[in-house]
Amino acid sequence: MLPALTNSAANERQIDLQQQAGQGKAMKNYDYVETVDNTRHGKLRVKPNPDFGHAKNFNLASVTLAELSACTANYPVVFVKNPDNQQIRPVAMFGLRPGENVFYDKENWGATYVPLIIQRHPFLIGFDDHEEDSTTLTICLDKNSPLLGEDEGIALYTDTGEQTDYLKSRKMLLSELFEGEKIAESFVQKMTEMDLFLPFELIMQPLNDEPRKVTGMYTLDERKLRALSPEQLQELHKLDFLPGCYIIIGSLFQIHELMKLRNQKTGELINYRIDLQPESANEGSV
Repeated sequence: MLPALTNSAANERQIDLQQQAGQGKAMKNYDYVETVDNTRHGKLRVKPNPDFGHAKNFNLASVTLAELSACTANYPVVFVKNPDNQQIRPVAMFGLRPGENVFYDKENWGATYVPLIIQRHPFLIGFDDHEEDSTTLTICLDKNSPLLGEDEGIALYTDTGEQTDYLKSRKMLLSELFEGEKIAESFVQKMTEMDLFLPFELIMQPLNDEPRKVTGMYTLDERKLRALSPEQLQELHKLDFLPGCYIIIGSLFQIHELMKLRNQKTGELINYRIDLQPESANEGSV
């Protein structure tokens, strides 16, 4: 998807991250999704993927609350709204445009942590295709992945048809991701109920060009968070949501690292500022 570039009233170029976030959940499996079983995949192997090259052009990735500390040590974590279903979710930012990942350099991921949704490839959660119109979720494969083959890599099943430790570990990772996504949905719902989402824009100022806006992002409003009643704070504490609130707010400082890496990678020299609660965000407010 191309970035949404429009002219604002101030003649600024605008990139809307909400329009780049269309990774919604499918209700039925896509054609490339296939349920894992020992009949079809008894001889299948998965090549190691230490550099996560399949994600080198990702500029956003969904994250769970359990990953926040690891993610925010590297990336800004913000909220974006899925344009397909209007659901809000937390994402790690790797770049500002589709195809831009400033943390991937040459053939290596240059950060200390890679989100689970990227680590899981080529596995994913899908519907059991052994059943017609199935509502059962199970471990599936992206059968188009170049990591799959029968000649080299790590086996999914033993010669006797039993699951290998590798396949078991992938199931555990997907289970962790699935449970984490459910908790993230509850977190977003509670933040919405408490009116804590705060829209913001990133204003980029190139040396020899017009300003550009990056829009469609939300963080959490620290002033509103501090103003919550003792009962509301206790509720967030019981839900174990309070630490995540402050981790996400603090992660905005990682935008500086993102911009520094972007300048190094592109050869541009761009200054920036963060505009909290901009006027243009009223239309997309939560």
